[in-house]
Amino acid sequence: MSSTDSVVDGVRRLSPTGISILVVGGGVGGMMTALESWRQGHDVRILERNPKLDTIGDCLGILPPGWSTLRFFPKMKEQFERESYDVEFSFWRYEGRLIEHRGEAEWNYPGAVHSAKDVRVPWMETRSSIANMLTQQCERLGIKVEYGNTAVSYDENENEAIVTIAKLDGTTAKETADIIVAADGVATTSHEHVTGRKVRAESSGYALYRGLIPMDLLKSKLSAATQEKFFSSPRGDFRIYMATDRHANIIITRDFVCYAITYKEDGHSKESWRAAVSADDVLKRLNETPGWDPELVDIISLIPEKSCVDWTLLWRDPQPQWASKGGRVVQLGDSAHSFLPTSGNGATQALEDALSLATCLRLAGKGKEQTATKVHNALRFERVSTIQKTGFANRRLMHHIDLDAAEAHPELITMTLPAWIWTHDPVEYAKENYAAAEAHVTNGAPFKNTNGPPGVTYEPWDIASEMGKETLST
Repeated sequence: MSSTDSVVDGVRRLSPTGISILVVGGGVGGMMTALESWRQGHDVRILERNPKLDTIGDCLGILPPGWSTLRFFPKMKEQFERESYDVEFSFWRYEGRLIEHRGEAEWNYPGAVHSAKDVRVPWMETRSSIANMLTQQCERLGIKVEYGNTAVSYDENENEAIVTIAKLDGTTAKETADIIVAADGVATTSHEHVTGRKVRAESSGYALYRGLIPMDLLKSKLSAATQEKFFSSPRGDFRIYMATDRHANIIITRDFVCYAITYKEDGHSKESWRAAVSADDVLKRLNETPGWDPELVDIISLIPEKSCVDWTLLWRDPQPQWASKGGRVVQLGDSAHSFLPTSGNGATQALEDALSLATCLRLAGKGKEQTATKVHNALRFERVSTIQKTGFANRRLMHHIDLDAAEAHPELITMTLPAWIWTHDPVEYAKENYAAAEAHVTNGAPFKNTNGPPGVTYEPWDIASEMGKETLST
């Protein structure tokens, strides 16, 4: 350990870089950006639009790359392992028949080596537990989270980045830092500054009902036979039920059933955790395809009032430019790249962004921050865009597969999370490739990323082409 390193809460902080970072957005990606930036020696604080910590939400899966540095945060690692849900994975027909039990996540197979060293990474966590875990770690490290600040616009000059903030009392203020990270979600106002134009989020054509049903409620209302059918697994289940033009993710844990039911958009849903609908609304939607497992329907009918979110799945075409022309404003997570849930990767890629960006800024050092954001962008875009595209491919497969054929031949369900995704270490990748990527960014030297599918050359794509494939498959 260097004489200028320090240790707080068991976390070793590398020597100070003198780089100031302002993170706009206190979601998963924003919080991890702050934590990893602190560990890398940067000065960091967070602005969050909500008036207080918001733990509303359901479940999410984060793959090993997102937790590549979790071992360096011992108390956070203990909390993560204590509160995660180590369920098993399976595919089902919507009528209630098992097609294939896949069980364990591939990165947990005997002999598998993933990038989150010394961490058991399960399929699922809850948004509330991850939000609390990250926030509490920020508090223990003294990272300031300032609530009630909504980003209105972004700007920069040669010496600093600038964000104009609207406060809860109706006033506005300008905040500055060496680097501002726009981690404020798909509705970010940063595009006009970063890309020079407004980039409107569009509907992906689908929406989903999502939420949690407490296990106490279910066990008090359901028959013994239904409980045996759904709740008998000692580890719990992550089940995907497939039907034409819709599917349901049903995650059964010791504490709750989490549901995410994807359906064809009709203009009523919103991207808001507070766009609540009733159990009857969900049941009507399911019954558009007659024959759903009646016992699954019994579970869905017990959705608590005002707890089900009708969430539209918004999307932007892949945007190669995440860093502003001046390099002092950089987008991260959904601000840079929105994901469909069927990719299974949105939160993971936000965390990968966080780890990569903090590392690039340390490698660059004070005075070269503007180059570091562009190098980070160059290292990440093709990998992220390739994984984004899997969300369309997976949804197309689940919504249009011949279920009779899949029941006879489960290998037709080609949904996988290949090793090139979950073995990736964004910190080590940045360290190994920074110099070559910097030469590419600054003087056009040749550079080829190796963090995508082996042997595959990246090809640009857009929403229209992918939606066209879905139309052809109907």
